[in-house]
Amino acid sequence: MRKALLSVVAILVLLAGYLTLDIFDKVPGFLTLADAPRAPLTSPGASRTPTSSIAPPSPSPSSTADPSSTAASITPAQVAAAVKKPLASTWLGNRTGVVIRDARSGQILFDQSGSTPMEPASTTKLLSAWAVSHTMSLQQRLTTKVVAGTGNQIVLVAGGDTALNPGKGDPNSVNGYAGLADLAQQVATALKQKGQKSVVLAVNTAYAPGPLTVPSWDPAYLSMGYTARIAMLGLSTQRAKAGIPAVADPVQATTAAFAKNLTAQGISVTGVGSSGPATGTTLGAVQSAPLIDVLGMALQDSDNAMIESLVRQAAFSKGVAGDDAALTAWVRDTVARSGFDMTGVKLADVCGLADGTTIPPRLLADLLEKGASGADIRFQEVMSRLPVGGWNGTMDDRFLQSTNAAGAGEVRAKTGSLTGVSSLAGTVRTTSGQLLVFAIITNGPQSQGPYGARAAIDNVVAAVVSL
Repeated sequence: MRKALLSVVAILVLLAGYLTLDIFDKVPGFLTLADAPRAPLTSPGASRTPTSSIAPPSPSPSSTADPSSTAASITPAQVAAAVKKPLASTWLGNRTGVVIRDARSGQILFDQSGSTPMEPASTTKLLSAWAVSHTMSLQQRLTTKVVAGTGNQIVLVAGGDTALNPGKGDPNSVNGYAGLADLAQQVATALKQKGQKSVVLAVNTAYAPGPLTVPSWDPAYLSMGYTARIAMLGLSTQRAKAGIPAVADPVQATTAAFAKNLTAQGISVTGVGSSGPATGTTLGAVQSAPLIDVLGMALQDSDNAMIESLVRQAAFSKGVAGDDAALTAWVRDTVARSGFDMTGVKLADVCGLADGTTIPPRLLADLLEKGASGADIRFQEVMSRLPVGGWNGTMDDRFLQSTNAAGAGEVRAKTGSLTGVSSLAGTVRTTSGQLLVFAIITNGPQSQGPYGARAAIDNVVAAVVSL
């Protein structure tokens, strides 16, 4: 009996270990938290393993349509014929919505359940990007500064930059563009000019305040590194990374990193972490890359916490509170005020991670058409930052199968993935030269898991490329 019990325990331990590895996509299985798997799945009939070495995308996947284009117009019948077979794939969920439109005229070329509310996962970020880009200046930079406090106190003032380099800033990278070492050097110089070599370091987080997480998020998303916590200060080295637990307090971690840099500049830091005012004389300041680049990075990497932070900042500029209920209502209202039909839209958060969000594919296509046609210059600029198939961001491993390689370098889109959800929405340039916008969402059990569902979606889009 004892031997049998030990055997059962051993099996359960092994099973638990396997399921843990499955969740992190280290072994085959049905569990996943990955928004974009890092390895391609071989499609039925694939004759080769495509190379990941693809030339930089040409201007063809640009988010804007060329008004002078003379490409022959593709007909709805042609699109329907092209997507019929790939849409019949059993690798898709049991509910799939698709909308394909001409980018220039807005003509609907294909609509399958396009007005049906569906769970979109991270393509939700397109709505948030619209709201942010129509509230804040796209050339605005996020400022992190240090001001003089009372006595020997100095105050690190949060300004929304959650990608601060713990060392020197890197002007060639959006992530880590502004550096804490540079800020510390400025502050140390100002302090030494006053004869001050010892400080008490306080922090001010009055800018765009709010909770560290969304209440409806599964705590496992944080412990598994699927998202970071939401803050107005953060390090470029501590952004979300699968398999690495999120930092418990990004502000505290950033403050500690800044204190270390001050010490390296010969300034003694005798206390860290108290709260201080933001109104004193500025001792130093560093700025992020332009907002359009920060927003673009958040979209390319599908950074949940960064999108939540940017939305919170945009809403804060309008006097809106930073809690989830206020932010989701603000995004919905902002998009609605732009004239879009919001029927069927429910937002559980502003990044697409929480359960309960529904968006019809039609709305995603509506947003994309405004930008792709050039009717909305702000969103046109945002769309130019979306990742390109087979090239970068969460699209770097997409369109690499023999059945869909035609889409590599020709598709620029936002990805989305949760358990039982896969989505893709963006622009595609056909071989005939016509620019189209598309939105595809599939919900329900996926017979080949998320890898299979994404490959099936890629096959649909690649079929359109051939037109």
